[in-house]
Amino acid sequence: MKQKQKIIYSIVLLNFFIFSCCLNFNVKAQDPEYGLGFNEGTELVWEVTQLDLGSFREVFGFDPNFELEDQIRMVIREITESSRDWIIDVEFWDYKTDWGLSGEVLPIYIGVYPDDYVDYLFCLTPIGDYLDEVMEYLPSEYYRIGYSIFKQGRSDTGKDYVWEKEFDTRGILAIETHYDEFDQVIVRLEGTFRIIPFGTYFIGFSIVAIIAIIFISFKKKKIRTTSF
Repeated sequence: MKQKQKIIYSIVLLNFFIFSCCLNFNVKAQDPEYGLGFNEGTELVWEVTQLDLGSFREVFGFDPNFELEDQIRMVIREITESSRDWIIDVEFWDYKTDWGLSGEVLPIYIGVYPDDYVDYLFCLTPIGDYLDEVMEYLPSEYYRIGYSIFKQGRSDTGKDYVWEKEFDTRGILAIETHYDEFDQVIVRLEGTFRIIPFGTYFIGFSIVAIIAIIFISFKKKKIRTTSF
């Protein structure tokens, strides 16, 4: 009997959790404001994971200032908000610089409204809602798939290319890739901090898994009891 009461109590708590998640989602859906998904002190490192040097030269007409496996580093030092912008002061170390020395301090401005988006390094959150609204204001050469924004462009050498910026759930640039006109990677930069954007699908899967475990445990307990 005690075991059954524990199971019922667990299911009640689970239902309360589901109700809370749905309530929070509805509140967020009604709130049009967006914010930053990271804090001061956040450290970010990106690494060149793919590079076709011949293609890079052909498309862009010059040599890159990096090589395969080179890294750049950034630390978020200060975040302030004005009426129109988020101002993010970062300390930045470019390719082939000494991380033991102080980096260059730079301000990054992000408009608080989606119509201010201009190929940012960061996006505001919740990322899905923000990108939905951003796409309403971007010109036709932009398109979106998931958390990635693509831009079709033409280099100074007259070559067509596609620029992809994939963001994680915090709104941080996770992968930046340039493709040639045949969809082959010219250069790709990946964040070593990348996280998997499980989102609500992962929460839903977890809830189903917990319910299944509780149900199976109850059934096994019942079978053991009736066996004697």
